[in-house]
Amino acid sequence: MTIMPRKETYIDHREDLSSGVMERTVLQGNAMLTELNGRLRKLTALLLEGRGLYAILDEMEAMLDNPVVVVREHDKAWLSRGLRDTEPTEVWPLLQSLTYRQLDRGAGEGYVPLTNSVRVYVKPIPEQKTKQSYLAAVEHKRELRPLDKLSIDRLASLVGMELANVEAVREVEDKYLDQFLHDWLTGKIVSEADWKLRAEVCGCLIPDGTALVAAMVGLPETDGSADRLREACRLLRSERGRTAEGLLVAPVGDDLAAVLSIPQGKLAEGERESALFAALTELLDSLKEHLGEPELKLYAGRAAHRPDGLQGSWTQAKHARQVAEVCALPGDVIAYDKLGVYSLLYLIPSGEEREQFLNRYSLPLQLADRKGGGRLMETLEMFFRCNGNIKLTSERLFAHYNTIVYRLEKVQAILGVSLDDPEDRLQLHLALKLGQITPSSAPN
Repeated sequence: MTIMPRKETYIDHREDLSSGVMERTVLQGNAMLTELNGRLRKLTALLLEGRGLYAILDEMEAMLDNPVVVVREHDKAWLSRGLRDTEPTEVWPLLQSLTYRQLDRGAGEGYVPLTNSVRVYVKPIPEQKTKQSYLAAVEHKRELRPLDKLSIDRLASLVGMELANVEAVREVEDKYLDQFLHDWLTGKIVSEADWKLRAEVCGCLIPDGTALVAAMVGLPETDGSADRLREACRLLRSERGRTAEGLLVAPVGDDLAAVLSIPQGKLAEGERESALFAALTELLDSLKEHLGEPELKLYAGRAAHRPDGLQGSWTQAKHARQVAEVCALPGDVIAYDKLGVYSLLYLIPSGEEREQFLNRYSLPLQLADRKGGGRLMETLEMFFRCNGNIKLTSERLFAHYNTIVYRLEKVQAILGVSLDDPEDRLQLHLALKLGQITPSSAPN
């Protein structure tokens, strides 16, 4: 006879097994929670002590046994010690894939596969009034455990607090630097002692034997807003946007000013000019890349060999821009010393001789245009820009060939000149450029 166990016995066993599993789960959860709280307390202590972002990241790396990175749009990446101390050639491929664009494209949370087959666990950093950032743990030594991922989720808020501190300090430093460079370029720092003191406070120490060049960055007109200038300065001052050693940038009025330090050493005069132009060209290429503006131009003054000469270099840079824009000078780097005859025209003072010259060759055409003479000034200017090619002039002005011929004949009749005469063409060309640099007001 078979004796069947009682049903209650099976139920008791199942209850014991379930109870044991739940107990172990609770114990594991409590242990994880205890360790998580310990990590939070340790990182919070670093934050309150003001140890800085790198100290926080280094401690996180020790906790996770994997390097961590903070990635931010248009800014440098903050790296923990495991990546900072690695040879650049070894870590460079990883850093190339650890960009804001790559993380943001990968949904920006959870595991994000990189192009080099490395997995990173990413958590958005909650920040207020600042740009979006990400905290990423790189699976370099081992796979992340559930506790590690939970720690990253919780610690992202602490990192956001430290980033807010970094942002606040940066804003104060930027304001001091902006004011210092503005006063320096506009000649408001009168004593050398004052300049040295303020330069030291702002970290702008200039080594002996270094030439200083003031340049104006020609941003497109649509990008000349105050917000755009501040954003450009912030980008260029960051480690990722740092384009040249000793480069200083600041908004001056509605313009973006750059101060470039160029070691002179024992270079000859001709070599100095070549070194300056090469440095400006390299700077412009970097500015185009980092600001995302392929149409940028750079207008530079002469090299100043003393700090008190920088104001003159800045004035020359502004003159270079005005002359280059008015006279449609070619090239992306316009140096004051390369303006040639245009700089002479700019320096001609207002006076009776100047007015007589403009009245002879420019004013009659202005009056004819005002009376409906047929865009004579515009046609003559385009004629010179096209090197006297009437067909090209008509194409550029979207006018019939015969219309351009008629206008040029009218110009010759009004002024009593011949466009076939090199001397007359020179006089007309100079009058146009001189009038454009400092336009005179024609009577109504």
